[in-house]
Amino acid sequence: MLAALPLRAHGAEGDVQREIKEAIRFYEDLEYELALERLKRASSLPQEANEKVSIALLRGIIQADMGRWEAARQDFQAALQHQLDVQLPLSVSPKVSREFEAQRAQAAKLLAESQKDLPGSTADGKLSGGARPGLMPAANVKDAPEPWAPGAVDGDLAKTSEGVRIAGRRVPTMSWVLLGVGAAASGTGTVFGLSSRSQLEDARSAANDTDLIRNHSKAADSARTANLMFGAATAAVVGAVATWFFMGPAETPVAAGGAQ
Repeated sequence: MLAALPLRAHGAEGDVQREIKEAIRFYEDLEYELALERLKRASSLPQEANEKVSIALLRGIIQADMGRWEAARQDFQAALQHQLDVQLPLSVSPKVSREFEAQRAQAAKLLAESQKDLPGSTADGKLSGGARPGLMPAANVKDAPEPWAPGAVDGDLAKTSEGVRIAGRRVPTMSWVLLGVGAAASGTGTVFGLSSRSQLEDARSAANDTDLIRNHSKAADSARTANLMFGAATAAVVGAVATWFFMGPAETPVAAGGAQ
């Protein structure tokens, strides 16, 4: 039984990173609730110190994008209490980045105050001897583990997290899907439109009334289908723009004191 313990611990570590990767994938697809559920699963598994930091950071980013700023601040503080100089593992808007830096400044202030209150601290707040506070910058700890990042397992996943931004907004996956649908519908409409014109020319040059009526009917059907395809293409493009505008997190500047 003792021999099986290392294997189980190694498997648990892999499960944590797998859940984190899935959470990032759901986040990129704007499935925030599913991403949070994955991080909740990861939190229930045995974790390394760097994985705890990564889970807290990712949870804070998602909460911020959902507008849950108080919960995001708590998650950022939880990560900063483990490693004060940690960086966000994903590309985020300036609004989220500034809020994170505001929380880092607050954590650093708490660290300085805790150093002054510790027995053995000098007048300038530096610690004497071996006294150390509970909140510790990672730079002061030898061999401190780096926070787990997507690139540690899959470099391409980190590049995907940056996404594509237009006018300061990230383009959601749904917008790309709708644009693809619009392009396909427009191409189909063009084919039916050209077919309608060809059939109309055949009707005009028909040798008898039967051919004229048949070709004219085909031309009318093709024209109707072309109009439907062009209408669908227009609706898809409008939907893509609306999805990009309302679902893409905007890079809204905030005051240095943090987002409200």
